[in-house]
Amino acid sequence: MTIDDDYGDVVPLGDPPGAVLAGVHAGTGQAWALKVLPGRLDRRTRIDVEAELRRLAAAAGDAPIVVADRIVDLGDGRRALRRELCAQSLPELIEAFGPLSVEDTRALGAALAEALAAAGMPHGGVTPGNVLFRESGEPVLTDFGTALRRAFPPDPGHDSGFRAPETIRDGVLDESADRYGLGAVLFFALTGHSPFPSRPGEPDADHVLRVLTEPPPAVDRTDVPLDLAELVEGLLAKDPGQRPGDVAARLSDPAAAAGAPPLPGTPIIEFGPEKRRHLTRPPVLIASAVAALLAVVAVLLVLNRPRDMEIPPMDPPPSAARSSAPGPSQPAIQLELADPVDHGDKVDLSWTSNGTGLNFAITVAPEGRTSAYIEVRRETGYTVAVEPGIRYCFEVRAVDGVHLWVSAPKAIRGAVCGR
Repeated sequence: MTIDDDYGDVVPLGDPPGAVLAGVHAGTGQAWALKVLPGRLDRRTRIDVEAELRRLAAAAGDAPIVVADRIVDLGDGRRALRRELCAQSLPELIEAFGPLSVEDTRALGAALAEALAAAGMPHGGVTPGNVLFRESGEPVLTDFGTALRRAFPPDPGHDSGFRAPETIRDGVLDESADRYGLGAVLFFALTGHSPFPSRPGEPDADHVLRVLTEPPPAVDRTDVPLDLAELVEGLLAKDPGQRPGDVAARLSDPAAAAGAPPLPGTPIIEFGPEKRRHLTRPPVLIASAVAALLAVVAVLLVLNRPRDMEIPPMDPPPSAARSSAPGPSQPAIQLELADPVDHGDKVDLSWTSNGTGLNFAITVAPEGRTSAYIEVRRETGYTVAVEPGIRYCFEVRAVDGVHLWVSAPKAIRGAVCGR
């Protein structure tokens, strides 16, 4: 299952940087996500990993699961699992737009519960970072399997706010621990933080002790109904035997939580051979946001080849229109990047816009180097560290949740920035 492929210049995705990369296959031109393995695989672990991938591929079907299709050699001594490149993770979505609505949280939880049930094997690490969104807005779960987690166990404090007490204490990786992780993800979706966030200056050992001993706090939102709050609390129970197992039914039909028969015609997620899985209310915010970010990833993967400093043209994502040709329903937003101010080892960037409520990001394209994408949220200025003597191109992007605008690129040191 290992191949030696050329994925060109790769772009770090997510947090921590370098754990997952995005790269374009030189032969096919297809973009992939590459999850870098934490170390060399011994023969036994490799066999176990490949067996898990085969089982998952057979079980996935129409389930909301993203499965790695092979192990690849990155050419620098590292190996990676190659999988579908999705548009955004749950932490990225919430960081940009805040906690989810109750309806979207129910739909997300039901999809994740379905994924866990369909896999036929423990996930071993259900955390927000493993919850991804396709460009359509469809939520999927990735990074299944226990072989790698047992071969490369994390530090006790790593993701301890989302890991079950028995996993931290005894290394247990089973379905009940996955249900705890699901509860922690739902808590995160509703609040924007884990049930046990680290406190400023708190040692890892103290944080872990709180996870092991303290009851989880209540979801601090007045719009969360009692059945959903009780379900999240039950999934976060310290005793694995007390965690409910009928999660999808409870999320899809609130009456099921009270023991009543399901109500017909009120599914949170629609199923059917001709339908894609989707949230019952149109996920405009999610779909447009992930489409815009996927477009940014595409730019990063093709930007700034050493032989070409021009920023190549890019079609706008399906849910985002470009500022150059506003349509009837698109605001006439002006986005202008001022001339960069070059200080040798840093560059001051500033921009103006007549829009309100926009989130901004900067694309930094150095000649002969991998491009960078920097999210700056609501700021209208940023200082970028640069290498003296290297030519650079810059551009600014703005998103309002529905539309995408891109400034004209600006250059320093004689770079040619075309579009």
